[in-house]
Amino acid sequence: MKGKIGSKIRSILFSHWLLKIMSLLLAFALWFLVISTNDPVDEKRFQNIRVNLLNTELLTENGQVYEVLDNTDVLRNVTFDAPNSVRREIQSSDIIAEADLTNLTVTNTVEIKFSCPKYGDKVQNISGNIEYVKLNIEKKERKTVDIAIKITGNVEEGYVIGDKSLDRNRLEIQGPESAIGEIVKAEVEVDVTGITGTSTALGTIKLLDKDGNEVNRASVSKNLDTVNITVEMWETKEIPVLYSYSGTVAEGYEDTGDIEGSIATVRVAGPADLLKSVTELEVAKENINITGETKDFETTVRLRNYLPKGVYFAEDGFNDTATVKVLIEKIEQRHITLRTENIQIINVPEDVTCEIVGTSPLVVEGRSGFVALLQEASFPGVVDVGAWIEDTNPNQPLEGDYSLTVNVSLLPEQRKISSPSVTLRFTPVHDENEDEEE
Repeated sequence: MKGKIGSKIRSILFSHWLLKIMSLLLAFALWFLVISTNDPVDEKRFQNIRVNLLNTELLTENGQVYEVLDNTDVLRNVTFDAPNSVRREIQSSDIIAEADLTNLTVTNTVEIKFSCPKYGDKVQNISGNIEYVKLNIEKKERKTVDIAIKITGNVEEGYVIGDKSLDRNRLEIQGPESAIGEIVKAEVEVDVTGITGTSTALGTIKLLDKDGNEVNRASVSKNLDTVNITVEMWETKEIPVLYSYSGTVAEGYEDTGDIEGSIATVRVAGPADLLKSVTELEVAKENINITGETKDFETTVRLRNYLPKGVYFAEDGFNDTATVKVLIEKIEQRHITLRTENIQIINVPEDVTCEIVGTSPLVVEGRSGFVALLQEASFPGVVDVGAWIEDTNPNQPLEGDYSLTVNVSLLPEQRKISSPSVTLRFTPVHDENEDEEE
C-alpha cells in the first residue's frame, strides 16, 4: 500500500504541467529582479500645457501692454523622458513651462524653458511643440466710452418701447493702443419679448468698433462687465389732430372758415397716467396766422411741438410735419335782377288787382364762390301786399303804382347790400251791381 502511494506522489511531482507553472514563476521572478535593478527610461507625453510668463511688470511699469500671438502660450504637446518608477506618477501639473520677459528678443519673442521640480533630474529632455512665445507689445492706452442699449426681441402689439436706462452710462477701458483705437462704444442687449410694463435685467457689456462689430481681445480690460438695464413698455392710442387759426385777412377778402391739415390723426404713446388724459392734439391757432392774406394761406407745423410733456409719437421715424391750408376768397358784389315769374305776390285785397310793372335789382356781397352762384340760379322772392298796407296805407284805397320790397332768402355767406323791389300797379275792382244802378 505504501508503495502505491509513493508512486502516485512521484507521478504528480514530475508531471509536465507542473514544470510549466514553475517555469512561469521563475521567469516572472527574474523579470522583476531586472526591473528593480535597472529601472528603464521611457517617453511620456502631455497635452495643453500653459506657459507661465515671468517678469511681465517690466512692460507694465514702462506703460506698455502685451498680447500673446497665435496662442503660443499654450503647448499642444509636451514630451519628456523618465524612469518607469516615476513616469507613472508624474502629472501634467508637475511640468513647468516658463517664458521670462527679461530674455525678450528684438522680435518680441521669448524662449520657453521647461522643468519638473518635483522629480528633479529624473525627468529629462522636456520639450514642447513650439519653442518661443510670440508677443505683440504696444503702448498702453486708456479711454472712456458710452454704453448704448440694444433692443432685441418682439414688441407686444399695442405697445412701444418707452424709457430705457442703465445704472451706469459710461465705461472705462484700457489695453493696447491699436485695440483701444478700434473701440468706439459699448453696448448691452435686452430682450423685450413679452414685456408689457417695466422690466429690469442684467446685461453683459460688449465692445464695438465703428462698424458695429464686436472687439473681443483679451488684452483689453474693462472696469465693468455688466450693468442693470431698465426698460418701460408704453401703451399706444390714436387721437385726432385739431387745427385752428387766428388773424384777419386783407380788406376785400374773407376766410371761408375751412382749414385743412394733411395729418388728421396720430398714434401716441406714454406712461399710462399721462396717456389717459390725452384725447386730442390741438395746434395752437397763434401759430397759424392769416393776417393780411389775399389768397389761400398754406404753412407747415411740427406736431411734436404740441404734444404734452412725457407723451411721444408711437411710430418710429414718424414724419410729424403737417401741411395746413386756410381757404381765403375775394369779396365780390353781384347785381341780381329777379325774374317776374319767380316773384310771388300774396295777401292782395279782394277789391284791387295788381301787376308788376317794374323791378329794381338785388345787390349781394360775399365771397366770390358763393356770389357767383347767384347769377345762375332762379332767385325766388315774395311780396306781402297785406303787410305793406298795414305798415304804410291802411285806410286809403289802393289805386296807381307803388314800390314794394321783395323778400328774398340769402345764405349766411351772402350779405344783402340793397333789397330788391317791384313796382306794382293797383287797379280797383268795379262792382257790376253799382254800374247797373247808375
